[in-house]
Amino acid sequence: MHGPNSAYRSIGVVAPEHYDVWVDKFFIESLSENVGWRRPFGIVSCCWKSPPLSRAEWQTTPELFLIRWFSFAEQQSYEAVIRLENAAEIVEKMKEPAPYERYGKTMIEPRDTLVLGLAPGGTVVLWIMNGAENAIEVGRYKAKPFNNEKSDYSQWIDEYMEKEGDYLRENGIKLDGW
Repeated sequence: MHGPNSAYRSIGVVAPEHYDVWVDKFFIESLSENVGWRRPFGIVSCCWKSPPLSRAEWQTTPELFLIRWFSFAEQQSYEAVIRLENAAEIVEKMKEPAPYERYGKTMIEPRDTLVLGLAPGGTVVLWIMNGAENAIEVGRYKAKPFNNEKSDYSQWIDEYMEKEGDYLRENGIKLDGW
């Protein structure tokens, strides 16, 4: 149930438009409660700074993340280990009601979604939101390139380039400004 005192919270992953990624590892741990879990996301695409279509619900505060993904535009894997030093503060901010538009109506609910945005160059941005129009950035991190010799993304790269190749040739791969 949603609302200011709701225990519902979700987590998701997004990527900028035209820069699809494949998330092959996503582990979360709540160090204070000694609970960890894994969420397989797979393909993640548009849209950057929006609530994700694929989410996972959580009840304990995530404090540590391991995320590994493959950037189709760069044909490069990245890995980040993120420790939230201010996890309790983020959870408190998530409880604050914020307005957003849905179906022509203004809704007011807590920012109950924690979103990790994955950008080219290995940038990871962390937001809380209930809608794209009220996203608050609560963290920014840098992932390291990862040599993932075990995975073959060639079929997906071909499909991705068929869909986004013209855009990339025209605009290049934006590595900064995220």
